[in-house]
Amino acid sequence: MRKLALLILFCILSELGLYLQAQPLVEIYLNSRGSESRGHAFKSVEELHEVLVLGQTKTPSFRVVKQFNAQGKVVSEIKYNSAGGVQNEVRWEYNINGYPIRKTTHQFINYKGWVNEEITLKYNDTTGYLNEINKSVESKIINTALVSCDSTGRIVEVRVFNEKGELSGIDRLIYVPANNLIRVLSYKANDQFVMATAYPLDPNKPEPKSTLKREFNSHGDVILELLPGSKIGQGYYYEYSYDAFGNWTEKLTYQCTVTPNGNVKDKKLEHRITRKIVY
Repeated sequence: MRKLALLILFCILSELGLYLQAQPLVEIYLNSRGSESRGHAFKSVEELHEVLVLGQTKTPSFRVVKQFNAQGKVVSEIKYNSAGGVQNEVRWEYNINGYPIRKTTHQFINYKGWVNEEITLKYNDTTGYLNEINKSVESKIINTALVSCDSTGRIVEVRVFNEKGELSGIDRLIYVPANNLIRVLSYKANDQFVMATAYPLDPNKPEPKSTLKREFNSHGDVILELLPGSKIGQGYYYEYSYDAFGNWTEKLTYQCTVTPNGNVKDKKLEHRITRKIVY
């Protein structure tokens, strides 16, 4: 049953990809502030993702190729299926300050065909602060987000409106420097709480604390995650191989159990990512 569930999850993620997102609309801005490299800037990265399920004659896989600009910002990401066909293509554009101004996604969705999505970001001409985000699908705007910032440029609130101009949600941002944390609290239009999402305040420092119990290695990569509320200590264990610049070239994901004294046992290899990095 676990193997079947894993295969189903893999298929769902491959089919839906970026089309269905649980993250707040402001995540495109919050996720664009740091470099993916810990050393020299990337020129390109090719990733091979493999789901490793015992008893399968063929390993489900897909490939992702990323291209970066001179500042180390990702400008394109193309995902290929196991047969080499393009499943989705994402492109980013940035202003002279390195902030994102446009993200476009071209993706194939079963029963829908090719779907085009665009997110644009606008900044105040005087302050340079983010003030509006628009999301459109097939050239039709489906969400407009009005962004409020404080005097330092930190985003404090994002009010999201649907295609009819009706308020559909509110995101409020809380900053916790001691934990290197930006917490985004998402609410419905009636102020009913929906979820909380965490982002690093400084992307170059260790990740913020999470509801998951995590342990990190000396490179700053997570090596153990204990699922919240798990009475049997279920979690995931990660192993890495690194290049000379401290960037990982292989990542192995194991399902595991964690004993009360923190020992990891019953590791089952489930997923492997290998990366070819060009600097």
